[in-house]
Amino acid sequence: MTDNEKNEKKSGLENQDTELGNISVSKDVVAIIVAMEATKVKGVVGLTAGRKGMSAPLLDKNNLTKGIEVSMNQKEVAISISLVADYTVGIYQTARETQRNVKKAIETMAGLKVSKVDINVLDVKFKEEIEKKEKNELKKETKEVKEKDKEANTEKKA
Repeated sequence: MTDNEKNEKKSGLENQDTELGNISVSKDVVAIIVAMEATKVKGVVGLTAGRKGMSAPLLDKNNLTKGIEVSMNQKEVAISISLVADYTVGIYQTARETQRNVKKAIETMAGLKVSKVDINVLDVKFKEEIEKKEKNELKKETKEVKEKDKEANTEKKA
């Protein structure tokens, strides 16, 4: 490669660096990152969209972002998270850890500056009770599926 070719290649790379364009991250993507990070924190039972009756219902995995509000401009984001905390874990400690983890994840993954992370603890529950309830529901669903499969196999034979 000649010196002239090296210089042309070098100048081409410099132009790419200055002409790469803009990067934008949607509110939905930010909300998904927030939901994933928040639910990893010890003491967070789940996310909620608000109260109905005496308790705040937990959101399922397909609707987690409904418990998150995201306000953002080009480089800065403000986040509000509504969650249900585990009664046996310190609520303040859980909220602070959630704030730290969410801020770090958004800044690292999306390259956005986080101006604030508001945590709204709308209910407290015992995580063990919820896990036990989920296991019972899963067993019930598994039993129903097995019964349907058995019925389908019986119909095939007939």
